[in-house]
Amino acid sequence: MAGRPRTPTNILELKGSIKKDPLRFKDRENEPQNVNPVGDPPDNLNEAEQSAWHQFVRESIDGVLGEADRIALEQACKIYAKSKTADLTGQEHTQFFRYLSQFGMLPADRSKISVPQKKPKNKFDD
Repeated sequence: MAGRPRTPTNILELKGSIKKDPLRFKDRENEPQNVNPVGDPPDNLNEAEQSAWHQFVRESIDGVLGEADRIALEQACKIYAKSKTADLTGQEHTQFFRYLSQFGMLPADRSKISVPQKKPKNKFDD
């Protein structure tokens, strides 16, 4: 990752940057949505890994984790569960933080996620 990490959107909003120049932040407006939920943990995960799965799902931003993320989430859960009972290798530590980053679970990475607001129902919609 080159350069500085992105400033989280909520901080930019508090600073007034978004109000001052809203077009500058247009790229943060509509990120793709996951259609299918991530679901329950796979049966092959042990109890600690399943607990980690539920924690990740509970703490993730709504709409970020979806069915397509199941394999990466499974690997992140295995590393996280291992970190509770044993030391991680440097490679495992790096990979774990890469997963956290990709799931938007670190402050700078949350600024890159934009979940569109649901439109209110119109009484004329079917």
